[in-house]
Amino acid sequence: MKGSTIPLSPWLPPGRPRGWANRISAYWRWDRPWFCDQQCPDGVWTPSGKRDRAGIAQEQPSPGRPMRHTLPALGLLATTIVTPAGLADAAPVEEIIVTARMRAEDPQKVPASLIVLDAAILDRAGISSIASIASHAPGLVVSDPFGRFNPAPAMRGLSQPGTGDEPSVGFFLDGVYISGRSSINMFLADLARVEVLKGPQNALFGRNSFGGAVNLVTNPPGEEIAGSLELTAGSKDRREATGAVGGALVPGKLSARLNVAHKEYGGFYKNSVADGPEIGSEQSTSAALTLRATPTDRLEATLRLLTARDRDGQPKGYYLATNCQPRAGTVALSQYCGEIPDYQGAFAANAQHTGFMRDAQRAALTARYNADAVEVTSITAIGQERNEFNRDDDYSAALLSRAGQLTKRWDGSQEIRLLSLDQGQALTWLLGGSLYRFDNSTWRRNIQYFQGQTSPSGVATDARTDSAALYGSATLRLGQGLAVTGDLRWQRDAKDFASTARNAAGQPIRLSDQWTLWTPRVQLSWQASDDLLAYVSAAKGMKSGGFNDMANLFDAERRFGPESNWTYEAGLKSVLADGRLTANAALFHIDWRRQQVVAASTAGLLNNFYTNNAGRSRSRGVELELTARPLEGLDLHGAYSFIDAEFRDYADPDYRDIPAFAAVGGQIGGLALPRQSRHQLALGADYRADLPLDDLAGFAGGEWLWQSRQYAENSNLSWVPADSKINLWTGLERGPYRLTFKVQNLLDERNPLVAVRFSRPTAAGFTRAWLVTPSDGRTWTVSLRARM
Repeated sequence: MKGSTIPLSPWLPPGRPRGWANRISAYWRWDRPWFCDQQCPDGVWTPSGKRDRAGIAQEQPSPGRPMRHTLPALGLLATTIVTPAGLADAAPVEEIIVTARMRAEDPQKVPASLIVLDAAILDRAGISSIASIASHAPGLVVSDPFGRFNPAPAMRGLSQPGTGDEPSVGFFLDGVYISGRSSINMFLADLARVEVLKGPQNALFGRNSFGGAVNLVTNPPGEEIAGSLELTAGSKDRREATGAVGGALVPGKLSARLNVAHKEYGGFYKNSVADGPEIGSEQSTSAALTLRATPTDRLEATLRLLTARDRDGQPKGYYLATNCQPRAGTVALSQYCGEIPDYQGAFAANAQHTGFMRDAQRAALTARYNADAVEVTSITAIGQERNEFNRDDDYSAALLSRAGQLTKRWDGSQEIRLLSLDQGQALTWLLGGSLYRFDNSTWRRNIQYFQGQTSPSGVATDARTDSAALYGSATLRLGQGLAVTGDLRWQRDAKDFASTARNAAGQPIRLSDQWTLWTPRVQLSWQASDDLLAYVSAAKGMKSGGFNDMANLFDAERRFGPESNWTYEAGLKSVLADGRLTANAALFHIDWRRQQVVAASTAGLLNNFYTNNAGRSRSRGVELELTARPLEGLDLHGAYSFIDAEFRDYADPDYRDIPAFAAVGGQIGGLALPRQSRHQLALGADYRADLPLDDLAGFAGGEWLWQSRQYAENSNLSWVPADSKINLWTGLERGPYRLTFKVQNLLDERNPLVAVRFSRPTAAGFTRAWLVTPSDGRTWTVSLRARM
């Protein structure tokens, strides 16, 4: 990994002894406030320093957990100790190239915080979802309460309010934007690397890279004929087969690469309904063909065609009843207070519910022409997808409710850019323009069996986004290693929205609007030596507005505008010990304004949630990253993020009539943003050595992935506990063959991953509850790979 890091000490309170972290870690609770590492007077305090308004004990020590988590973790942590003597005997860490600034660069020379997961990390850790990408890239979190249907990524604490189609982190496949949240976790096969770019990337990437961007880079065709086949089997009915073959069709002129993958997972939890769908199962089949033509020394064209098919079962989950905070004048409890508990009951889904189905195709043509000092690039891309989910919405053996939705989407884009080639001149520059269209049609197909319904019904919507953008970047070398870079993007977004839902006047909803977004970025860097880079930057991030289609809303609540943030960052990147050690650090501060938040309208009691721009928040933190090769064959890597993200000003209308917030009119300023971890940590080690047998080598490795608790929602009254995973692998290699044994989640941790406020269907009607997603327990796999 390549990334960003910095010590915790700059964020310690003045005069606080450096031993405070040791006392806190003894409780395995790194998110306690510094002044409350043992027992707070007058009750319990929240991490922001505010006393919990509900009086709920949010951070009681858990005596049974420390040794269970800490001893294995300390074993892995010990392997990251680097000795200068060992470093002297090791080869340098392999170099990686990234395209964070639309040109190929060493990530250690890029004045921005980023993490790169290369092919070796993706392979050994078995990364096959955006959630597993996030666990290896501290600072990025993913909430996915409905399986692969609608994941919600967030960077540096900028968590999203709802479940729309506009994520706050842009996902790109070979530089092409992936439209729609349900599509971002689909094309993860045959990756060469994953670039996780932190902070606003709007200036160059555009399209919802409000908090950051993730660029998935695929393997290109090569000139030599080569291929691989890997077969995997494991617990919980895991079966996988992946293969790739490629090489020159016309030497020096045309090469190709074909990748095919099929993966099945039966789900960790069993369905107690005999003929019901599997719980948490996933099945994916994908294929990709890449053609690369170089008809002349100056011209290169790459065409990539992809198709993917997913068939998933019922998402794993269970309901948790509310237990506190009755609404004024009623006995109806509105909140769950305390830590979200593990689930000990049975999982259930009826046979009438089929899960999640998805089919998608994408095509992208990238052409580059080298005109001596300038490179001209054209990227043309189209994509289409059809998906449908059919979820047992009561998560029980009773046939009460089905939640369903059919989605059809299409997107197309055209981008042209001119890039000055870096030949050592004082000024380098980039100019570009793009056009983008996204059509998204949905039809809700719900069946409320408890109300006597027998066929699906629901609102149908058609939404179109048209976007045009011009952008540019210029870097001026000032001498003595100093350089200043300025980026600027102008973007015009126009949206049209039509729904069969009706407004208060009984008319179908028809809405349209457009917004102009200006997103600058300025970076000042100092390359003190080939091995040391220091930088500061300021960047503006923006995300478009949109529309609300719930039935019970006032007309003024139907639209919401763009949100914006200014992110200020300072960082240091270093390469030490002749390239065998890299250490990076970054500090950041984010001012988030016109924040898009979810509110409840007074126009009705149900179907009344909407998004508006009533919030303001702040996030700040530190990021660390370290890679080392202390001995030949031993690779160590670690990354850490500390994020202090809180609301600065927001009166949540849902809290105005509950005891904890009634006195302050629902004001939640000072509370932590939900669904993000204050601390994230990823540590890993790999060792490979030749064995005393002909052409036989052995390897072993492991990783510890940990994140602190996350608040379930804005009130901070409930939270999912810290999540800790230890994964191990070992195997043998001989010539082109490799045998690998892996154990995921060695300690069989099953803490809940995410909890969201939800409407639970019952025989008597809908009631408020928390929908909780559990973690899978321990699993294992055995893989055999052959290369040619």
